[in-house]
Amino acid sequence: MRADVIVVGTGLAGMTAALAAEEGGAEVVLIDRGTIGMGTNSALSNAAFSGPSSPERTDEYVDLVLQIGKGLNRVAYVRQVAREAPAAFAFLESLDLEIVRTPGHWLVRSAQPEVIPGGSLVRRVAELVAKRDRIRAERGLYVQRLLAGPDRVVGVTGVDRDGRERDIRASAVILACGGAGAIYARHDNQASIMGQGYYLAARAGLALWDMEFVQCYPIVLDEPGMPTMMIYPPYPREATLIGQEGADLLKKHDLVNINQAIVRKRDTFAAMLAAEGKAGPVRVDLRAVPEGAWSAHPLSLLARFKAECQKRPIRVSPAVHFFMGGVQTDEEGQTGRGGLFACGEMVWGLHGANRMGGNALMECLVSGRRAGLGAAGWARDHQNLPAEPASTPGEAAAGGERVNLRDLRRRLQNIAWEHAGVVRSGEGMAAGMGMAEALWRMLRSARVDTPQERILRDDLTSATFTLRAVLTASLGRLESRGAFCRSDHPAQDDAQWQANSRLTWDATTEQFHVRYVPVAAG
Repeated sequence: MRADVIVVGTGLAGMTAALAAEEGGAEVVLIDRGTIGMGTNSALSNAAFSGPSSPERTDEYVDLVLQIGKGLNRVAYVRQVAREAPAAFAFLESLDLEIVRTPGHWLVRSAQPEVIPGGSLVRRVAELVAKRDRIRAERGLYVQRLLAGPDRVVGVTGVDRDGRERDIRASAVILACGGAGAIYARHDNQASIMGQGYYLAARAGLALWDMEFVQCYPIVLDEPGMPTMMIYPPYPREATLIGQEGADLLKKHDLVNINQAIVRKRDTFAAMLAAEGKAGPVRVDLRAVPEGAWSAHPLSLLARFKAECQKRPIRVSPAVHFFMGGVQTDEEGQTGRGGLFACGEMVWGLHGANRMGGNALMECLVSGRRAGLGAAGWARDHQNLPAEPASTPGEAAAGGERVNLRDLRRRLQNIAWEHAGVVRSGEGMAAGMGMAEALWRMLRSARVDTPQERILRDDLTSATFTLRAVLTASLGRLESRGAFCRSDHPAQDDAQWQANSRLTWDATTEQFHVRYVPVAAG
């Protein structure tokens, strides 16, 4: 199969990229292992977008993003997102969805209060994609490797649900694979988001930046029989948090309310709840919430569990939510490898050490559009493809010992949560690295007999690779900053650590090399 542009991933960023590439004149293949759009983190979002509410407030927005990012943001990229936010807001308006506007934020609302707003948003964008004649959706294809010519990427190779290997060739490839939240035992991502894009990019020779910065959301359901999902803000004023022996945690930690803690102290709030959770379960108490509030957003999303929530406090805990790190791109969304573009959570630079609420989806629209247009332009200028492209190196071995892959997944997620979670330590991370490297070796020689086992092994290989990246970058950073908290180095140290981590992968030794690069000015 042949196209001008391939987009791998169908969240908001990937679909936006496909629409923009088609607008730029390209024939597009949009690839997803499942249903277009709905198996992505975009579909689980609260559909909130941040950006300057007027051109006069652009500097204010930029300053706030830099402040929350603790000085590690790529300033030029932050300014680009601010400049292009009006076009993103205009796209939202064109979708004919209900939008609530507040200063600096746009919020999409579902017509059905029990539907997550992100689901309504993604479904509407997927409808637009389906109407475009030059966008062909390939469902059920799992991308395993990139195809490369002498100096550029020229396609992908993957396996379908029946285990058949397939190559799709194109002049440009856009990676829109999302982050890696599901490598953790506690997360609120889709279960399939396990760092596949980071693995593809690094094997193509790209550096991974700031992989130690992983954001947790403080209040996620942790109750047996309930899904692991965030309790969406804003929280009713009657909501309280209860710790061990009935302690009121808001009073104990001098917090005005949950909403203020989420907005102003998200990182320390998550660390506090994680520490309280070691003494005993933390619970959110919603029993005093008026009956009428349960039919309105966001409590309407808990409709299935309303009876239990009204009867007793419900267990919650922090959970991994978002990866700030990723690959570097230029103003057209292109990476350092010719023909390879990236967008969405895979891209590094906007968030710095921490992400401002609403900036994830704003980045999806801005980076998706620029990657789509950039890839279409590249494809126009690079129509000739090499006759026999090669796969990028580093794929897992084909045979060996049988292992229980589902058990390995649980082990991996527990290692990530215990040793690279909310609060880390040098000793804990070193122990976690040893365990992760042992799992890596096991997976590299694991035998698989079915297409489903092959895909799961590849998922776990990407996940273990990403965990090793997180731990390698984390071990070298001897401070705490933004979403990165070390118990053995609790203070932020601007004199020594106003720097971004840069990881490169050595395919021969199967090891990372890390260096810390002073933050670029301007």
